[in-house]
Amino acid sequence: MTSTYSYPPTDPEIATIVEQLTKSLEKLPQVLEQFDLASEKGVTLGELRGITKTEFDALYNIATKLCNDGAFEHALPICLQLMLHDPTDKRYVFQTGSCLQRLGEYKYAAILFARTLDLKPDETVAAYRLAECLLAIDKFTEAKAIFEKLVEISRGKFHCRELFELAQARIHSLQH
Repeated sequence: MTSTYSYPPTDPEIATIVEQLTKSLEKLPQVLEQFDLASEKGVTLGELRGITKTEFDALYNIATKLCNDGAFEHALPICLQLMLHDPTDKRYVFQTGSCLQRLGEYKYAAILFARTLDLKPDETVAAYRLAECLLAIDKFTEAKAIFEKLVEISRGKFHCRELFELAQARIHSLQH
């Protein structure tokens, strides 16, 4: 995957965090090697590195703000760090997938949305996003199956009504 980092965020504090986390990704092979040993004991990478829940929450809030501002290229290094440090938190996996999708990396985003569904099978937004990514990489049959699953899991749930209707429309368009 090519670098999507194009310019620093305007907020100097956020720019520093993004820069530090981007640089730390360069050391990822060594970190993952340490993690392999620790994970056999059920330890997350975040626990291994001593990162607290408060620190995770602060980073997640920064990444969310960057995503809301449309600065996905700046949110991505933060999201990757969060996901790597706690791959069982569906919020981190989903947000990383969202960044990748918005940056046009549909294949990788699809993998992360599928992982989100592994962690929470009734996550309707992840199902919709997965199907969108599958369409973008010309996997029409697979996308249709995901849209059908989405219709099934959102049926009768008022809070899912919009996604239910969007998925039905997509299914209809794929049949014609």
